[in-house]
Amino acid sequence: MLIPLLRSGALYLMWRRHIRQRALGLIIAVLLVFAVNLVHSEAVAFFKATERLELTPLAFYFRWLGWLTAGTGYLWFVERKIAKAAKLARAQSNDTGKVKRSKPKPTKKSLEQHDGFDALRHNTPLRSRAEIMLDQKKRDSAD
Repeated sequence: MLIPLLRSGALYLMWRRHIRQRALGLIIAVLLVFAVNLVHSEAVAFFKATERLELTPLAFYFRWLGWLTAGTGYLWFVERKIAKAAKLARAQSNDTGKVKRSKPKPTKKSLEQHDGFDALRHNTPLRSRAEIMLDQKKRDSAD
């Protein structure tokens, strides 16, 4: 199933445009969520073992706080950096776009003369295998 996607280049384009910039941040955020879940499950197990169940809601609050911290950290450190880079690139492209050089417009005659097929019109014609064999026989018979 992945072979057709790789052949078409869709997966490669997604990697280049979206995932590669965010890969490290996504990995860190996912690992942080897993760590928060691990600490939360250990805390709940500890509270049950020590029979201090009144502290269990606190563990749930800290789990949600950890998840929000992971999401906010990802948005702050990764997405904000990507947005700044995009804004800077747009500003630079706008600065270079302001100085426009006027190009002379091609005339109708020059467009007709250079339509992109000139190189093909002046090529030597292709010869078939039969024509090549006939030419060889003519040369052999002439000797």
